[in-house]
Amino acid sequence: MKIKRYFLYFLILIVAGAIAVSIYYAIRDRIGVDTSAKEEETQEEIIEEEAGDIETEAGTTEEAGEDMEPEKAQMLEDHYSSTSPDFTNYTIMCPAGWIITEENSGERLMLSNAERLISSSGSYATSENIMIIVEEVSSLEEGPEELMAAYLNTADTGSYEPIESFTANVGEVKMDVAGYYYESGLAYREPDVENTAGKEIDLVTYTTEGDHIYIVKYMGSGIDIDTASGTFKDFLSGFMLDSQQTGVIKAEESGGSMNILILGLDSGFGRDWGRRSARSDINMIVHINLETYGTTIVTIPRDLWVSIPGHNDGKINGANAMGGPELAVETVEEFSGLDIDSYIVTDFDGFIPLIDFLGGVTVEVNEDLADGFSNCYLSKGVHHLNGEQALALCRNRHRKGDGSTQGGAWAREREAAKVIKALYEQKTTLEKILALPAFVNFLLRYTWTDMEFMDIMRLLPVLGNISSNDIALRGVPSYSKMIGEASAVVHYEDETEQLFEEIKNQ
Repeated sequence: MKIKRYFLYFLILIVAGAIAVSIYYAIRDRIGVDTSAKEEETQEEIIEEEAGDIETEAGTTEEAGEDMEPEKAQMLEDHYSSTSPDFTNYTIMCPAGWIITEENSGERLMLSNAERLISSSGSYATSENIMIIVEEVSSLEEGPEELMAAYLNTADTGSYEPIESFTANVGEVKMDVAGYYYESGLAYREPDVENTAGKEIDLVTYTTEGDHIYIVKYMGSGIDIDTASGTFKDFLSGFMLDSQQTGVIKAEESGGSMNILILGLDSGFGRDWGRRSARSDINMIVHINLETYGTTIVTIPRDLWVSIPGHNDGKINGANAMGGPELAVETVEEFSGLDIDSYIVTDFDGFIPLIDFLGGVTVEVNEDLADGFSNCYLSKGVHHLNGEQALALCRNRHRKGDGSTQGGAWAREREAAKVIKALYEQKTTLEKILALPAFVNFLLRYTWTDMEFMDIMRLLPVLGNISSNDIALRGVPSYSKMIGEASAVVHYEDETEQLFEEIKNQ
C-alpha cells in the first residue's frame, strides 16, 4: 500500500514538473517574441523617420502584428485639385484673390484676376488669366510640338511680336514657355497710366502624363512682361500631378448664360450709307448656357414689325439705322424679354474676307438655288463655299424653302444661321482655342463689337465643349402681313412668348 501511495506521489510530481517546464518555455518564448517584435518595430520607426514618411508619438507602443495605418494626404487650404476619373489629377496653388472656374471636374480650369481702375480720362481694366486644358494626346490632329508651332503661327494673322522664350519649373520638370505680345482691340488703353499703354501678353507651356497633355496658358491685359512672367512662373512651380497634397478650394462651376446679338448689315459694296445708318438684313440671337453648353440660335425676320424704343413701330431692321447697334439691342431686348450681353456686327465688306480667312465654310444646301439677285447658284447637296459664295447664300431670299421652314426671307435667315453654326463646328479645335483671344483681334478687322477682353475670357473655357448636337436653330413664329402700305412680318404672340421662355429656362 505504501509503495502504491509513493508511486502516486511520484506521478503527481512528474506531471507537475512537466507543467512547470511548459509554463517556463511558454513564458520565455513569449518574452522573446515581444522583444523581437519591439526591436523590429523600433528599427522600422527609425527607417521611416529617417525617410520623413511618418511621425511617431513618444511613449506609444504598437502591439505585435498590428498593421500601420496609411498616411493621409495633406490638405492645403490655398490649393485646388481636379477630381476627374478620366485623367491623372493635378493640384495647383490659387493666387490670393483670384477667382477659379472649372469645367468637367478640372478638364478645363480658368483662374482670373481683373480690376477696373479709374483715371482722369476714364476707366480701364487690367486682367490676368490662367487657363488649364487637359486633352487626350490622341485627340490632337498632330503632336504637342506641332500644336505649339500652330499656336505661334498666330503671329502670321496680324501684328504680333514674339516673346523671347524662357524656362519655368512645372512641378519638378523644367519646361519651355513660348508666347507673344499683341494689341487687343477689345482692351481699353489709358496712355497716361503706366503699363496700360503696352500690348497684351499671351504665354503657353505644357506637360504630359500618361496619354494626356496638360496645357497651361496665361493671358494678360494691362500687365507688363516682368509681372506677367513672374506670375506665370510662380503658378507653374506649384503645379503638381498625382500629388499626396490635396487642395481644399472648391472652384466655381460655370453658370448663367450669355445672349449675343449678331447683326448683318446691308452696308458695304460701295453703298453711300455707313454702318451706323445701315439696316440689319440679318438679326440673330445666340443664347449660350455656360453650364450645360446648350446653345440656341434664334433667327428674327428682318421685316418683323416691332416697337422701336423712342420711335414709332416699324421693321426691326430699321433699329440699327435709327440708333446704331445700341438701339438694335434695346429693341431686341424689349421684343424678346432676354437681356442681351453683347453684340457682334458685320457687313458685306467684312463678311467675304472673314469667311475667306477662316478657310471657307462647309454647309449642306437642301434645295436647288438659282437667284440672279444675290448671284447664288447652288445645287442641292454639301458645298464648301468661299466668302463670296457664302454671302450670296445668306442674301438669297428668292427661294421656296426646303420644308424645314417657310420659303423666302425665312429660308434665307435659317441659311445664315446654318453658316454661323458651320463656322463654329469647323473652327473650335484646340488650336483655335489656344489662339484666342489674340485670334479675335484679327476678326475685329471685319466685325465690330461691344465685347471686352473679359467677355472673351468668360467664354473661353466653354468653347469646344459645345458640340454641334448642342446647337439648335429656331425661328420666331411669324407670318407676312400688310401694315398700311408696308409689307411686313408679324409674330404669333403665344408661340413667340413660349419660344423665349424656353430659351430663358434652357
